[in-house]
Amino acid sequence: MGKLDNRVALVTGGQRGLGAAILRELAAEGAICVVNYPWEMEAEAAQNLVKELKALGANAVAMEADVTNTEDVITLIAKIRDQFGHLDILVNNAGLNTLKTWEDLDRDSWDNTLAVNLTGVFNCCKAVLDIMSEQKKGNIINIASVAAFIGRGNADYIATKAAVLGLTRSLARQYGRHGIRTNSISPGFHNTEMTQRARQTSAESADEFIKMVPLGYLAEADSI
Repeated sequence: MGKLDNRVALVTGGQRGLGAAILRELAAEGAICVVNYPWEMEAEAAQNLVKELKALGANAVAMEADVTNTEDVITLIAKIRDQFGHLDILVNNAGLNTLKTWEDLDRDSWDNTLAVNLTGVFNCCKAVLDIMSEQKKGNIINIASVAAFIGRGNADYIATKAAVLGLTRSLARQYGRHGIRTNSISPGFHNTEMTQRARQTSAESADEFIKMVPLGYLAEADSI
C-alpha cells in the first residue's frame, strides 16, 4: 500500500524533466497520475512516460492542455473529474525560461514567460480550487525557484518565480481553513534540460555552475 493510493495527481508539464521525475515518485506511492503536456509535439514524450508508469503498476493517463489557455485548463480539469471523480493533488510544474539577458529581453518574451510561469499557475489553481473546496481537501504544490531569493538568472524568469511564491502564500492563508494545503518548492540548480541549456548559453563554465551548489554537484530531478 502506498501513501497516495487512489489519490489523483495532476502534474503540468509532466512529460519530461522535473515533471516526469515527480510523476514517477507519485506513482511509486500509489497515486493515479495525469501527465499534462502542452501541445501535440510533446505527445510522444507524454505517452512514453504513461507506458513507463503503467509498467510500474500505476494508473496513468496523458492529457493535452496549454496552461496559458483558460479554456484548455477548464476542459482539462473537467476531463479529470469526469474520468476519476475527484482531484487530490495539483503540481504546477510547467515552466519556461527564455535565458535572455536583460539587454536582449523584449516585451514578447516577457509576456510569454509570465503567461506560462505565472498565469498558467493562476489558471490551474483557479480551476482546481472549486473541486478541492467541495472535497474539503486537496494539495497544491507550486514549483518556484531559488532564483527568486538570490536574483541570479534571467529577469523574466526570476520575476515570475517570485510572484509564484506570493501567490502560494496567499492561497495557503485563504484556503487552509478548507482543508487545502498550498506549498511551494524552490529548487536550486539540478540536472534537467533547462539547466543544460542555461549552461550552454551562459558565459559561466559548468564548474562555476556547480560552485553555486553548496554540496558541490548538480542534483538529479528525482532528488527534488
